[in-house]
Amino acid sequence: MAELCKTMPNTSCIGLPLAQVSESFLKASEGWWRKRKDGKLSKASMILRAIAMNQGIKTDEIRNLADACSNPAHSIRDINKKLMNKGLLIVRMDPVGVAPNECCHHWFLVEAPIETVKVQMSSNDPLY
Repeated sequence: MAELCKTMPNTSCIGLPLAQVSESFLKASEGWWRKRKDGKLSKASMILRAIAMNQGIKTDEIRNLADACSNPAHSIRDINKKLMNKGLLIVRMDPVGVAPNECCHHWFLVEAPIETVKVQMSSNDPLY
C-alpha cells in the first residue's frame, strides 16, 4: 500500500491537458477570497498556488504549504467553483485501494472541458 503512495501517477490517465498558469493569474486569483485577519493569504489562495506550481502534489504536502490546512479536499471543491469560470479545474488522482481522506492522493490543475449547450437542451426545459 505504501508503495502506491510514493509513485507519481501517469498524467495521461487524467484525460485532460495539464494547465500552466502565469504568476499574474495567481496574483489576480488572490482577490477571490478574503485575506485572513493576520494579513496572510487565504488558505484557498495558498492551496491553488501550491497545486499550480507543483503539479501532482500530494495532499499532505498541500497541508504543509497551505499553512496547515486541515481539509484540503473540501477547500478544493470550493476553489473549483471559482476555477470553472476560468476554464480550469483541480482533479485528484487516487491510488488504488486508499481512502479518499488519505494523504497520498495527487492533485493536478487541468484545463476544464467547457461545452456550449443550446437553450433547448438546458436541464430545466421540458422535452417535447
